[in-house]
Amino acid sequence: MSLEISDLVNYFHNTRNEKGQLVPIIGEDKLAVTAALSYLLEDTNFMINAYSGTGKTVIMNAVFDLLRGTGIKTTVIEQLSDTALWYDMDKINGSRFIAIPEAQKCPESIIEILKTWADDRPAVRKRTDVTIQDVREQTLIPKFVFMCKAVENKRGDAFLDAELERRYMITHTNPTVKQTQDVIKHKLDNLAKPQDDIITMTDDEIQKLRDHFCDCIIKRDDQKAIKVRNPCAPFLFDVIPTLFPIARSKVHYFMKLINAVARFYPNEMITTKRGDITYGLVTPKHNWLATQIYIDTFVTECLQMPAHGIDILKLIPDSDIDQFGMVTSEVIKMSRKEIQQGARAAGLPFSGKNINPLLTSLTMLGFLEQEEDGNKKVYFKSPLIREPSTKIDWNALIEGTQKFVKETWPEVADEYISRYCTTVNVINPFTGEEVELGTRSQKSTPVVSSDKQDYGAWYEG
Repeated sequence: MSLEISDLVNYFHNTRNEKGQLVPIIGEDKLAVTAALSYLLEDTNFMINAYSGTGKTVIMNAVFDLLRGTGIKTTVIEQLSDTALWYDMDKINGSRFIAIPEAQKCPESIIEILKTWADDRPAVRKRTDVTIQDVREQTLIPKFVFMCKAVENKRGDAFLDAELERRYMITHTNPTVKQTQDVIKHKLDNLAKPQDDIITMTDDEIQKLRDHFCDCIIKRDDQKAIKVRNPCAPFLFDVIPTLFPIARSKVHYFMKLINAVARFYPNEMITTKRGDITYGLVTPKHNWLATQIYIDTFVTECLQMPAHGIDILKLIPDSDIDQFGMVTSEVIKMSRKEIQQGARAAGLPFSGKNINPLLTSLTMLGFLEQEEDGNKKVYFKSPLIREPSTKIDWNALIEGTQKFVKETWPEVADEYISRYCTTVNVINPFTGEEVELGTRSQKSTPVVSSDKQDYGAWYEG
């Protein structure tokens, strides 16, 4: 029986710690799946930028636990001095994957190494070996890094500079009161149940998933590995926010996640050879699954939206504008205190001392405008920047893909279209809902954000 992404979701609901105790990941299914697929299967530098205590390290550990017993070497870097990486040079060079659980503690020297690695260049230094009275050159081979960074740490703000940000796929956990309540309720519920009712995935099933990931990684590392191409990619343009130039780099991570989904289903990629290169073609199903997993995060990253920026914008009413961009209704202005109160009522994790940087960031980005009202500052939504409203018409995408495949990949077009573009049933890995895709499907299937997602209001379903 072939594995599905729903099996990966189930795995994160059944993760264990080093003592074998169940530590399920609750309410972060999309983040966890994104991390596993993008980091392990598509060699993506990955960062969870989140508040302390919201489960970021648990997710990291669960991703790396997928490699346990597979023979794939990993290194966790916890000692973060200027020379720590050089002292562990042999171990790091011999590892396939690298983890940094507390990246905000990295000194500038390590940050520079990470940037160098992200550019696919080795880090090199020369040091004097006193035993032989000679200068030796040391080299750290480029590695793909999974790191966690604490948002509230002052050092963390300086750490995440623009250079590093564009080199990493960045995600955030959900630290809202609602999420905290869901986690606590789940823990309390489990304390009342027998073990057999809690565990929904056997050790053998987990090992099967580990073996699958190992096989996918080995196939990717093969020098004769297929080159993944996505015939659907040109028809995803309308879902990509282009307000800021950063979208130019962020779209790269969206495409890599789609490729990672395809690598998870290696038997579903039709291959064809051009010269010495073997290509594997991504299907509409893979694109659909990737949008369900990552579209919310992708859009907010393209918009340079800080953590909980969208949640704050939801608290402030819109101003109506006409076709000429003129405001046609009263502009609702709110003080920092009023926004603060609204945030607390919505269950957002803000105190008086940490909402000011967020408001400043939203103002600098142009989403908010600020003015003085007596002795206090007030904020209102800029009428010049509108929240994006977008969806994908999958029937139109598939029809466009059919034409593209006929023109670009004619040698496999008939097989590709008959297998993946007529009628395809896909299971939503997060809801269990069966969705019908293809030109023979009865209706268009839009991207619909989960009700549990913070950013769902930004999309029109």
